[in-house]
Amino acid sequence: MKKHLIISGRVQGVGFRYWIQRMAKEKNIFGWVKNKIAGDVEILIVGNEKELNDLIKLCEKGPLSSNVDHVKVSEYKKDYLKKSFDIIKSD
Repeated sequence: MKKHLIISGRVQGVGFRYWIQRMAKEKNIFGWVKNKIAGDVEILIVGNEKELNDLIKLCEKGPLSSNVDHVKVSEYKKDYLKKSFDIIKSD
């Protein structure tokens, strides 16, 4: 299962990408995270349904230093075969 997330709020400059990377690795979830120019964080998560849903719930709270306003979740249609969770360069 693959989900695409856009997290908005105070989510940049607060360690969000490193936090989500650690959470994803703990749950054996693959994918990537990056900052968006608009100030959001964009995430792809790949894994089993229960683990993805648990991670999405964590994203709704974020790390203590963040303030999440909204989490937009959509299906991700493209193939993703990497077996890691990476922080990728912002666009």
